[in-house]
Amino acid sequence: MTKYTEYVKWFGTVMFISAAILLSSNIEVSRFGFFMFLFGHIALSFLFYRMKDYALFCQNFIFIFVDAFGIYRWFIA
Repeated sequence: MTKYTEYVKWFGTVMFISAAILLSSNIEVSRFGFFMFLFGHIALSFLFYRMKDYALFCQNFIFIFVDAFGIYRWFIA
């Protein structure tokens, strides 16, 4: 694994933990956690695709749509 791979993995990890804490705190800015999830899933989707780990790529790619739906529901609809 390259150093780049480790950075992306840790970025995703930090985004997911931060988003989960933010959403579970149920405060006014909690809805912004969906953006943190989105950024983490985009980064890891890119990484897993490059690593040819298609199962994890597919999982994270589907979560991008889940995140987009959450953003739509909380910010647009």
